[in-house]
Amino acid sequence: MSTMTLSRNCLCRALPLLLIMVAGAAGAAANVRSPYIDADSSCRAQPLPAVVQHLTGEAWKIDRKGTVTSLRDGMTIDEHEGVKTSASAFVSLLLGDGSRVVLPSSSQVRLQMEKTLSIPQVVIEQGQVEAYVIKRVSDHDRFQIVTPVGVLGVRGTHFRVRNDAEQSVLEVLDGQVAVNRGMKAKPAASEVKVDARQGLLFKKQGDLKPVTLLAAPKLVGQDGQQGDAPIWNLYLRPLPGARRYRAQVAADKAFMDIKQENFSSAPKMSFTGLKASFYHVRLSAYDENGLEGETGVYDIFYHPPVAQAR
Repeated sequence: MSTMTLSRNCLCRALPLLLIMVAGAAGAAANVRSPYIDADSSCRAQPLPAVVQHLTGEAWKIDRKGTVTSLRDGMTIDEHEGVKTSASAFVSLLLGDGSRVVLPSSSQVRLQMEKTLSIPQVVIEQGQVEAYVIKRVSDHDRFQIVTPVGVLGVRGTHFRVRNDAEQSVLEVLDGQVAVNRGMKAKPAASEVKVDARQGLLFKKQGDLKPVTLLAAPKLVGQDGQQGDAPIWNLYLRPLPGARRYRAQVAADKAFMDIKQENFSSAPKMSFTGLKASFYHVRLSAYDENGLEGETGVYDIFYHPPVAQAR
C-alpha cells in the first residue's frame, strides 16, 4: 500500500469522528455513516443522510413508513425518507458529500440511493428543487434528480428542476446536466446535454431541444411604505420576452436561508413583514415557454419607514 493510499485511509478513519462532531452540533450524529475509499483510492463522504440546514415556515419529514413529523433545523433525512414544504416554507438540505438541495414552497421530495453505482438520488414528487452539486471526478459518479419523465444526471453544477403537468422543466445555471428518458441510466449516446444558461422542457415524447435562457432582469429602484405592516417595493427594468418575474429575499448570499419570495406579471415586486436588515435579493424572469432564466443578485440594506406616533 502506498504512502498516499495509507494517508487517505487514515483520514477516512478519522472522518467519522469529525462528521459526528459537526452533525452532533445540529443533533444529527446518530445516522452519520463512515466515509469510504472509492475506485480511485479517494476518500469519499457518504451523501446520506442529509441534514436540514435552514428552515423557514412549516415543513414536514416523511419517514420510510410514511409517518409525518414536523421538520426542525438539524434533523436528518435518510434513505427512503422525504420532505414536504407548506405553501410559505423554504428548506435547504445539506448532503454528506457537500451537495445542497433547496425546496421552495409546496414541494415534496424523497431521498434514495441508486444501488448499482451508489448514486444519491432526489425524487421529485411535487413542486421544485434547486440543486448545488459538488464537482464529480468520474462520469459514472453522478448526483441524480428523478422526475416522472426521466433522470437528470450531473457531476457538478447549479440547476433547477420542477414538475409541470405532463413534463419536467430543467434550467441549468452553471455546469452541465445529462438528460435521459426513463428511470435507468442509458448509454451516453442517448443523452441530451444541457449546458449552463440553457433550459429544457423535458417531455415523455418528442425531441429534447435545449434553448437559451432569458438574461437576469435589472433592479432599477426601490421604495417603502409606513404602517403596522411596512411594504417593500422593488422595481425592475422590463425585460424583453419576459412573461413573469420572480424575486427571492435571503439572509445569506448562498440563498440557503430564503425568507420570502414573490411572483409578478409586472416588473414590480412587493414584500411585507420583513424586519430591518441586510438582505440578498435574487431576481429572475420566465419566458413564454415557462422556463425561468438566469438570476441577478443584489445586496440591499432594507430599513422600513417607522410610522409616526399620533
